[in-house]
Amino acid sequence: MENINKTYEELRQNEKNFYEMQGFSVDIKAHFYYDESNNCRKFSLKHKDGKGKFNVDPFEDFILAGVVDLNDMQISFEELSQILELQNNAVEIKFKNHFSYGTFLKCMNRRRVGSLLKWIDKNNLFIHYTHVNNFYYAIVEIIDSTMTITDMDEMGFNYFSVKSTFYEMLLQNKEFVQELMYKYEFPNVKRERNAEFLTDILRLFPRRNELTSEQKFITGMLNKAKQNEELVFINDNTDLVMQENYQEFYFDHPRKYLNSRHTFDEETQIVSDSEDKDFSFLGIKLENVEYVNSKSNVLAQVSDVIAGLLGKLMVYINDSDRNTIRTDVDNLTDIQLENISLLGRLRMKSCLYNKGFLMSVTAISVIKKMDFLFELCEAKYLKTIS
Repeated sequence: MENINKTYEELRQNEKNFYEMQGFSVDIKAHFYYDESNNCRKFSLKHKDGKGKFNVDPFEDFILAGVVDLNDMQISFEELSQILELQNNAVEIKFKNHFSYGTFLKCMNRRRVGSLLKWIDKNNLFIHYTHVNNFYYAIVEIIDSTMTITDMDEMGFNYFSVKSTFYEMLLQNKEFVQELMYKYEFPNVKRERNAEFLTDILRLFPRRNELTSEQKFITGMLNKAKQNEELVFINDNTDLVMQENYQEFYFDHPRKYLNSRHTFDEETQIVSDSEDKDFSFLGIKLENVEYVNSKSNVLAQVSDVIAGLLGKLMVYINDSDRNTIRTDVDNLTDIQLENISLLGRLRMKSCLYNKGFLMSVTAISVIKKMDFLFELCEAKYLKTIS
């Protein structure tokens, strides 16, 4: 046990140092509340209509999100219910019952959304989220199997930028990518077919003289990797299953923020085929996690709304280019404009307090589109009130 404890402390200190280098502290004492959105349980490929297809829309990001309370607030459901103008017979705040009105932009056209976001801000709560773009999370395994960070650094390219560019290159051919993944039983490409698989991926791209320098680097490394006997992250896996479950993302914050409490709705689908929801690190059970019936916990209910709104947001961002976003912002109602600005400010406030509250497993280009939406809305909103 002494050796386990020593190893635990060493790893814990190494993690703290790593996170501090990224600009956030894990030693905070807070109370995290969680709910989820777009949990498909498993992300995989299947045979449909004679072709390989993803089992779900890969651009409906998995969302794990909620609020962070630094002050252990005591909150009355009746008080918040009145602020949100819920019906007298309401017993619980639910996103699907009180806030979900179709698309993200339609949700943002409800005064109730603004009332909740203002209430969160007024009570000095923060928001937190982890979102996972399934298409991105699957295809970047190809990059990690064919080149290293050292390869990129030596050629003057950024690791995350290369992944983002590769995502954008494949995004233009997402239907063909699905068929190739199915053909090669991705992410379990057989070693003898590694070169054939990479050759077919390369066929999706334009001619070399039409590529940027970063795109040329990517295609060059893919061509070079055809000589490799092993593609470590896309060999020796389960046929056609890119994400068995999302367990790792639920475990991340409780292991990271050990001095904080972490409250999940008891119905949260943490694992796909097991009822064991114990959180542990190096075999030591973590005692900072609890499960509650959301009907008895107002901040768990608020977290359900935050997760739902962010789920809608990411579908909109993934489906829209910058021109679409600009056109949409030009046509927003005053309510939509204010509500999106409120959400953007809460996101910024939370990021400034602790960058670790906002975790994105997606392409840099997607994050930039989200920033673009919030910046446009904020600028236009400030003009309307000046």
